[in-house]
Amino acid sequence: MSKREHDHSTSNAISSALSSNNKSKKAKYDDVGEFSAKSGDEWGVNKDTGSGANNSDSSTGPKQKANFGLSGALAKDEVTGAVKNGVLLKYSPPAERVKPTAKWRLYVFKGEELLETLHLGRDDYYLFGRDDKVADIHVEHGSLSGQHAVLQFRQVPYSGPKQKFKGKLVCKPYVIDLESTNGTLLNGEKIEGGRYYEAKKGDVMRFGESTREYVMMIEK
Repeated sequence: MSKREHDHSTSNAISSALSSNNKSKKAKYDDVGEFSAKSGDEWGVNKDTGSGANNSDSSTGPKQKANFGLSGALAKDEVTGAVKNGVLLKYSPPAERVKPTAKWRLYVFKGEELLETLHLGRDDYYLFGRDDKVADIHVEHGSLSGQHAVLQFRQVPYSGPKQKFKGKLVCKPYVIDLESTNGTLLNGEKIEGGRYYEAKKGDVMRFGESTREYVMMIEK
């Protein structure tokens, strides 16, 4: 299958998934896109299918150099790093961290098959990796590192063309590879470890040698 055919097939699958979600999921989230506990869903669990975030497999946006200071991106020692379930975290979120209000979703594909939909409204960042003690999105594929990459929502100055938003702060998602062994791909391009790359609507992420694709979308 050519890249154009693959992109077209994926686009059709996403459109179908969005249409299905709009019909069945609409009432489960409030109008600011935050997770609603009374919906009955839990993070990483699709209530309709019972599937969770634990996976058995697996043009980039502008990049920004990670801050390795107190608001850092990668924690180099036990002094600056946080501990979760007895494991030292490599990642430390930046000062500009913020929970998204838009209804961001991650559509997880293997080939043309939609495996699950992950809702990104509960936390300001999500850790991908093989270590199930710390990973928010657990990916068991052997090519991934224990703490592989992070999807971080950040509050940054608006840089678009609309004058009414000039000087205001907006929430945007960024992916950062935690200097993993086998790297992270954004739209087919390997990103440099330890740097933030903006993940825009429709962008596709892959981790290590896993064939699973994580597509960023916003549900209206």
